[in-house]
Amino acid sequence: MVNKKLILLLVVIIVLIIGIVLVLMRSQQKDSQSNPFAESTFTKITPSEAFIEYSDPSGFSFSYPDNLSLDKKVSEDEAAYADLLLSAKGVNGSLSLRIADSELDSIDEWVKVNQTSFKEDPKEVKLGNLPALEINLNDRIITGALDQGVLFTLEMPKIEEEFWMKVYQKILTDFSFTTPEAESVVSSDDVIFEGEEVVE
Repeated sequence: MVNKKLILLLVVIIVLIIGIVLVLMRSQQKDSQSNPFAESTFTKITPSEAFIEYSDPSGFSFSYPDNLSLDKKVSEDEAAYADLLLSAKGVNGSLSLRIADSELDSIDEWVKVNQTSFKEDPKEVKLGNLPALEINLNDRIITGALDQGVLFTLEMPKIEEEFWMKVYQKILTDFSFTTPEAESVVSSDDVIFEGEEVVE
């Protein structure tokens, strides 16, 4: 009689333990489904497919995704025509484009100046229609082009490389020259108003 009661008690305890375990497992599954931080549900940021066209007064233009911000860096270097920085909210790193006068005679000289830690030999690319060389460094990619004494450098970080590579390729492809905005300064001595009588 005692044995039967003991067996019955053990069966009841085992059933209760199994029931508690099942209840706990189900509640954890519900929590993981309702909790957005239980699993990685972060949306990956990608460059937008809508573009903004930037046209610089010094005579060039390019397009960039509209979820990026473009800042003009104030440069005290009188040789610089443009010093631009592209950044994106929620994305590490930034892409820079600098255009300045240079005393270099060839783009190969520029490569020698930057040959600190090549991952591979410089690669021939195009910046718009300009022949350029791309240097693959440990922490960034730099592209340089030299035209009529003006050096163009485009620098891309290797932080969040997949994102920045798309922006970098877009600028390389879309870069083009435009007519510079000339400052129209007219001397008052050169102006002749209609209806004026010229007295000699």
